[in-house]
Amino acid sequence: MEKKDLLHNIQNACVLGIQLIPPTILCDSMGSLGLKEPLTVAPETSLAKCVEIMQQRHVGSLLVVDSSGRLSGIFTERDCLMKVVGKVHDLEVATVAQYMTSNPIRERPEASLAFALNLMSNGGFRHVPIVDQDDLPIGIISVKDVVEHIVKKMLDAIDEAVETAP
Repeated sequence: MEKKDLLHNIQNACVLGIQLIPPTILCDSMGSLGLKEPLTVAPETSLAKCVEIMQQRHVGSLLVVDSSGRLSGIFTERDCLMKVVGKVHDLEVATVAQYMTSNPIRERPEASLAFALNLMSNGGFRHVPIVDQDDLPIGIISVKDVVEHIVKKMLDAIDEAVETAP
């Protein structure tokens, strides 16, 4: 849809008093976003390799797992910027375990989007690892994932409202 048409449809929906976002959207589970398989690395992985993976895969975080596959940390763009850039001189020698955020907040897939957003807002972070009952990573949710989900639902509601409007 063209930007002009979208703007017009949103304005019409607002004028008509059509609800743009379904009232229960924040009750959707994190698992309903379609969990992407998380990218994981071992604690001894070099920072150089971590940065390379993040650049190649266009992701903002890597999950760090121990030898049994359990979540032990997360390494994010923010960790790289605040703890590594200008401070670490040899990225080939430094390991992710030295600069990751240890024991990150993690959640189960059935937790709600409202809960995830609250965690991220209060904690000041943009990623929540999703783990199973054994603390094995099964996904990761970002603020971007939640926003895209809300926008999709909003656009679907607008399309439906425009199609049924008199």
